[in-house]
Amino acid sequence: MKDSVLEIKELVAGYAERVLIRNLSFLVPEPSFVAIIGHNGSGKSTFLKALTGQIPYQGQVLVQGQRLPQRTGAIAKTLSYLPQKNNVAFPVLVRELVVMGLFRHKKLLDHYTSADYAQADSVLHHLQISHLSNRTFTDLSGGEQQLVWLAQLMLQNTPLVLLDEPTQQLDVYHKKRVFDLMASWVKKQQQTVLCITHDLLNLLPLQGYLLNLSHPQPTLEPLSLETVLAHQQLLENPLP
Repeated sequence: MKDSVLEIKELVAGYAERVLIRNLSFLVPEPSFVAIIGHNGSGKSTFLKALTGQIPYQGQVLVQGQRLPQRTGAIAKTLSYLPQKNNVAFPVLVRELVVMGLFRHKKLLDHYTSADYAQADSVLHHLQISHLSNRTFTDLSGGEQQLVWLAQLMLQNTPLVLLDEPTQQLDVYHKKRVFDLMASWVKKQQQTVLCITHDLLNLLPLQGYLLNLSHPQPTLEPLSLETVLAHQQLLENPLP
């Protein structure tokens, strides 16, 4: 029997003053897109922080049948993560920022090679942002910056990809581009994508699953017009 891509067993996570995730269990059987939705405060970001080792948790997380490692370096080989806010405090060219996505393949003090930069250029071309290659990252618009972060994420090429509201503050055009890109990761690269989002209507064309952490007993539900509209209605009411 083939191992599932991701299995969560009785996960409990939160903070000293408040537990936000209680006994969460679900299984993703094959590479899939999973939209994580819920009210503010329902534990969406907490869930991703637990998977990335930023906060402790109880329960089991299995990726391709193996327990998720606890060490940061080992986690980085299993999953890649784009947080809600990802700031750059120094001027850096877009091409240099993107090639850093290959850091997991490097030893300490290794330099990036011409082959590494060729990979970065290929990803920038794929996202149709090659014209930004020699621009300073901090001079870009919010939508352009997000595409650059996604380019870096693509170079990491991990089985599991986690994104926390990647379309926040983006215009309609860039939102569609980001959702199309995530769908292509599943279909073409056989990656599993877990994406926190409030953009429920952008989910309608996609195949995959929906996980509503505001539900008393969250479970994976296949994405469809009916499920999206039903959960949209649920989220229009206060958190129980």
